[in-house]
Amino acid sequence: MQSTRQEILEILKIERTATVEDLAGRLELTPMTIRHHLNVLQAQNLVSATKVRRSQKVGRPRLIYTLTEAADQLFPQNYGELARRIVTELKETVGKDETRALLRRVASRLAKQAPPPAAGQSFEDRLNQVARFLEGQGLLTRWQKTDQGYVFINSNCPYRQVAKEHGETCELDIALIRELLGVEPKRLSDGGQEEQACSYLLEVPEQG
Repeated sequence: MQSTRQEILEILKIERTATVEDLAGRLELTPMTIRHHLNVLQAQNLVSATKVRRSQKVGRPRLIYTLTEAADQLFPQNYGELARRIVTELKETVGKDETRALLRRVASRLAKQAPPPAAGQSFEDRLNQVARFLEGQGLLTRWQKTDQGYVFINSNCPYRQVAKEHGETCELDIALIRELLGVEPKRLSDGGQEEQACSYLLEVPEQG
């Protein structure tokens, strides 16, 4: 990103709000130049502007600029490290078994947000439905049919940073697949450095 625009974003991140005049003074640039950069940032949905009446109610309202939620994603995030520390503390406090049980309960809550299977729905249609739901949760899923059954593949683990240290985290995916598809998933790969994806074998009974 152009350095001046990055500086504008950083000022808005710290100050929360600013006018063109505020930014021009801070960056020692002309108001016209600042407006140009703000227009670009608005077009990118990184900055929004709100009209505010002047206290004397004389003249045109001035514009107050703030960051959008999209702009927040440009700044460093450390959710993975926080989650890793929470799971570490959880395991040390309640033990591995209870940690797995808690993750299964999280999966059960999440499964309730998924669309229910339709009457007479085929297993493959349900697979597609579940894959779309999981993509909304940050997973990148697909499936393929084999002689042994269906292989359900996730190419993007949203909590991989945690799972690398705490394998129990995968209990969340296993429980979620079990609840949504009604079959017991058998892990084929765990998304390690060589595989780059988690995969599970789903053996579907003949009756569906």
